[in-house]
Amino acid sequence: AITIVLKEITARYAEFLSSKIASSTLHADAWHHRTDAISSLLVVVAMIAGVYGYPAVDGWAGLAVSLFLIFTGFEIARDAIDDLIGKPPTMEEVESIRQIVLGVEGVLGAHDITVHSYGHDKFVSVHAEIDASETTAVAHDISEEVETRLEKAIGVEPTVHMDPVYPKNPMVQDITVHLDKVWSKDDRITDIHDIRVVNTENHHLILFGINVKAGLSQKQIVECCQSLEDDLKRKFDGFEINIKVSPLHRY
Repeated sequence: AITIVLKEITARYAEFLSSKIASSTLHADAWHHRTDAISSLLVVVAMIAGVYGYPAVDGWAGLAVSLFLIFTGFEIARDAIDDLIGKPPTMEEVESIRQIVLGVEGVLGAHDITVHSYGHDKFVSVHAEIDASETTAVAHDISEEVETRLEKAIGVEPTVHMDPVYPKNPMVQDITVHLDKVWSKDDRITDIHDIRVVNTENHHLILFGINVKAGLSQKQIVECCQSLEDDLKRKFDGFEINIKVSPLHRY
């Protein structure tokens, strides 16, 4: 009985340390001690049951211990594999990063957020939209501030890509209003960003990027883009439409 209690105390302490430093090794060690405690407890139960005339309990207890060890081993292995190949971020993490980026003066939008987690190491890349009229020096200062805030707030290694946009361009404003009014409620599209216009003597082009909902088939994505393109061509006659769909690992 004392061994069981000590093993459980050791397991809880290892789990506590694991949560503090995000260590999968300590998490596995915690379950190692816990399985010892549970196995010992089931052995005690089987022995008592045998004394009182229920020898079959020993076999069932052995089966229970075996299944429990298999399940625990699978869970630990899955966590270890996640640390090796990387885990997808939660939407709360993505939105937290987005709000930090948007909180920097001069940033007009944030998109294509990518998060790679390997154990306790986390790497983030983000596209930050700034006014195209800003100088290179100002754009650099903004990107440095974004990186500094991300490092301090969530302890990540950030990479910031600056996207120049034209918020004061009347046509960009019209396109933005139209997309927000007509397409913001389309559940296939999760974000529209980086809206630009090329309107010269030889080129009449509207360009922007979108993020789509996870789970859409390639056919559904193509149909969505085609509907979006047809709508904009009707609204802005004479312009070609170029839509870039972001990979699903970008948010």
